[in-house]
Amino acid sequence: MQPGDILSLRFDASLVALSFVISALGAYVALLAASRIRTLDGGVHVGYVIVAGIALGGVGIWSMHFIGMLAQVIPLGVAYGLWLNLLSLLVAVVFAGAALWYVGSARFSLDRCLTAGMLGGFGVAGMHYIGMGSMRMDAFFDWNIGLVLLSVAIAMAAATAAIWLAFNLTSELQRVIAAVVMAMAVCGMHYTGVAAGTIICSTPRTFAGWQLDGSVLPYAVFLISVVTLVVMRIELHRSSEEVRANAASRVDHVIYSRQRPENRK
Repeated sequence: MQPGDILSLRFDASLVALSFVISALGAYVALLAASRIRTLDGGVHVGYVIVAGIALGGVGIWSMHFIGMLAQVIPLGVAYGLWLNLLSLLVAVVFAGAALWYVGSARFSLDRCLTAGMLGGFGVAGMHYIGMGSMRMDAFFDWNIGLVLLSVAIAMAAATAAIWLAFNLTSELQRVIAAVVMAMAVCGMHYTGVAAGTIICSTPRTFAGWQLDGSVLPYAVFLISVVTLVVMRIELHRSSEEVRANAASRVDHVIYSRQRPENRK
């Protein structure tokens, strides 16, 4: 490749599919956790907010992003700056968690859902472009502002849909379908954002700071994400069983307390 050459936009279909799968898995666990954010007394369960934020922001969005970056065929050596990568992860998790907490902290309403959707959308878009900014290669991006704005709009729509689904679904089948829909929206935002940046080759560039190998990072992210989701799913099931057991114990105690005076007569 020579300086000034423009790289064509090509993707590896199998890795695109893998990015979709990890996004759907993250979305499913996030929906499951988000359904339990509101406590019986109207409060917010912070533990579930954290789990939902990590599952949605850290796995469903952030992990999907880096697998999607590997899916783009780039015939250049690519690495990623460590600190910008960590910043993009933090942005994704914090904004997703904050949006879910905002909606869960009060009675659900469309206004709160739209506000949280905008907040979450900014987080998704911020994560995406910070992540792309962390790329280290002998090339630079020429941005199409129209597509950039479209990707941000898609991110906001996806975040709003995710939040509405998280607080309005009850059955397992609904969550599975919703997770697939959310994954389609997140992937749509990502690949629109990728198309917004034309890669133009440059002269060799030197980058300072710690870097992560671009050929290994996405696969490591995938394995870590799968393990994280499995652990989260098991923990959610365990905590759900504990909640049911505690609720049953309280009901039994109330019934027993009411029956004791009758037994004494």
